[in-house]
Amino acid sequence: MDPINQYGIRVERDTSTGGNKVGMHEHPFYELYFLVAGRRRYLMKHTVFDVEPGNLLIIPKMHLHRATSAAQTGYDRYVLYFSDRQARKLANLIGTEALNEMIAAGCIKLPGFISKQIQKDMEEIRNELESPTAVTDAVVTHLFHGIMLNTLRHGSKKEHLIGESADKVQMIAKYITEHYSEDITLTMVANMAYLEKTYFSKRFKMITGFGFQEYLLQTRILAAEKLLLETKLSVSKISESCGFSCSNYFGDVFRRYKGISPSEYRRKHRIE
Repeated sequence: MDPINQYGIRVERDTSTGGNKVGMHEHPFYELYFLVAGRRRYLMKHTVFDVEPGNLLIIPKMHLHRATSAAQTGYDRYVLYFSDRQARKLANLIGTEALNEMIAAGCIKLPGFISKQIQKDMEEIRNELESPTAVTDAVVTHLFHGIMLNTLRHGSKKEHLIGESADKVQMIAKYITEHYSEDITLTMVANMAYLEKTYFSKRFKMITGFGFQEYLLQTRILAAEKLLLETKLSVSKISESCGFSCSNYFGDVFRRYKGISPSEYRRKHRIE
């Protein structure tokens, strides 16, 4: 059984010697991304961070995100996923307001001694989940709380990527997340950024790690997923509401990213 279903937590460690990247994605649980070594560029919804060793990212659930290498070098990172159940336990400990502020913080800088402790705690959680016992739930919850309390007490918010081009790209990414249902074209957003279309397209790709059209489509697909699971709207109405020109095109794009049709996705994942 996946430990996130049994204990509300899963920890993964990934070490790479190259500059590979993970595709843009989202999931129905929260994520802590902790970089041990290397440099990564991380897009969270519409904000870009340059992540350095000892930085901790907190990614909300169902939040589009993507990591790429800031340079063609290797990296070493931990990812801790936690569920709503663990989030509620933490809220009971530190308060809902403090938890929400942490989740909204984005990227957090940590002093060296805290970074070492968080790495140790994540490794202990990973080892505990690999050989669970009767007290595993209590152990991993205790260690998770330690990570979050150390982050809350010693962490400081890191600023997003800055610079004229970076600011304009993030402004456009934010615009897309707020206006995805409207007719949005590359020419239109390049004009909004006061940049030549080809130059803007290249900068968008360089800063975010993927193309303008891909970002727009995946933003629309995420919105469609929510509507499929949380409403009884027809597929054609959802297609229209999410900015697709026709339901057939919507179906093709949805299959490309999710591997199944919108109707199949609704049947498979919706909880009545």
